[in-house]
Amino acid sequence: MRKIFLGTLTILVIFIFGCGGAALLDAPEITGIIFHEASVTITWQADAVIENNVDFNGYNIYVSTDSVDLLVEDAENFNKINAIVITGNTYTTPTTLHQDSIYYVQVRTVNIDNKVGSYNSNVPFVAASPRPEFTATLSFEVYPTPDYDSCAIRFSDATIMADSAMPYSGADMWIDWPTKFVSPNNHPQYGANSRETNFVNLGQYELDDISEVTTEPTESNVEVDEGDLVICMTEDSNYVKIHVDEIIPIDSSGFSVTITYAYQNIANFPYLSP
Repeated sequence: MRKIFLGTLTILVIFIFGCGGAALLDAPEITGIIFHEASVTITWQADAVIENNVDFNGYNIYVSTDSVDLLVEDAENFNKINAIVITGNTYTTPTTLHQDSIYYVQVRTVNIDNKVGSYNSNVPFVAASPRPEFTATLSFEVYPTPDYDSCAIRFSDATIMADSAMPYSGADMWIDWPTKFVSPNNHPQYGANSRETNFVNLGQYELDDISEVTTEPTESNVEVDEGDLVICMTEDSNYVKIHVDEIIPIDSSGFSVTITYAYQNIANFPYLSP
């Protein structure tokens, strides 16, 4: 009777250790998130050690409005945004995320048993908010043919207006000769009761090259060149990322400037992915 019991126990132990399954693999580090008007693109760091592991299957992406929800080891019950396991290091998906909300994005590794590993300990998630791009063309003409009806803009909805309308129409910026972005309250004639905006010109960058404000805007006006990337903060503490797409002279008396920008309507939120 004792021999039967020991034999059964031995078989049971062998069964337990023989069915451990595939290893849970480490999560990658997110390197970028770009929110477009109707989609979001996430990229992360490739890791040859992980991706060459025999148990590697791919990646899942998770999005939550509460970062605490993502700080758990077990992600089996999470709702991933990808329909199938991702095998590359970038992913674009349509999105219905709200522009007035902050979202936390996380990438985890999936093994061949479709088991999800833990989050990345260095960068467990990245915070972002959907920001559609706006494109607008402003113009400025100087004496002797003054025409200032399209030299100011309200960033929240890309409304273009005359500089004289700034005190009561909520403009956030106007353009001045020679090719300056200027705070409305810095206008010599219409500055009273106009809004305040501060700027910093980062130089020659594309719109998507910078996704987070690390240099605070402090200037009431900045000179700009074609190809510059300017960060500004409105009176309501909304960050705006502006790319100077094109500057065109208007005869010899002025110019027009076309900009593409991302407006962050969450106050003091420094993430400016469009």
